[in-house]
Amino acid sequence: MIRLILLFAVLLCSLNASARGTGDLGIVIERADGSVQVIETTTNSSMGRIEGLGDLSHASAVYSRDEQYAYIFGRDGGLTKIDIVNKKIVKRIMQSGNSIGGAISQDGRLVAVSNYKPGGVIVFDPETLELGADLPASYGN
Repeated sequence: MIRLILLFAVLLCSLNASARGTGDLGIVIERADGSVQVIETTTNSSMGRIEGLGDLSHASAVYSRDEQYAYIFGRDGGLTKIDIVNKKIVKRIMQSGNSIGGAISQDGRLVAVSNYKPGGVIVFDPETLELGADLPASYGN
């Protein structure tokens, strides 16, 4: 029994050796390349690159509450959820024709995207990027 406990403790320690606090990680949007560079702020070093994010010429990003995920709002209307820790795209959807930017609610339960075209705000579930609400904009007569 003691051997089993010691083996479990060694395995647990080896797993935690590679774990890191996500608050030390950040992203740099590479607008011209349509990619994101994942950085570690303690050593100011690059941890990797995530490609395939579309037109980022006018992009913005917000972080999930646990800071593991970032939501990238692209100029092309793309909404991309990336996993910063594992440096990969979780999901990417084309939600409009032209985005302005977006936000995440304080409790982390809603991601909202504001759009030039067709105009308005679209709200999504942050886990699945499923549509939650579509709030069209109207103006003039």
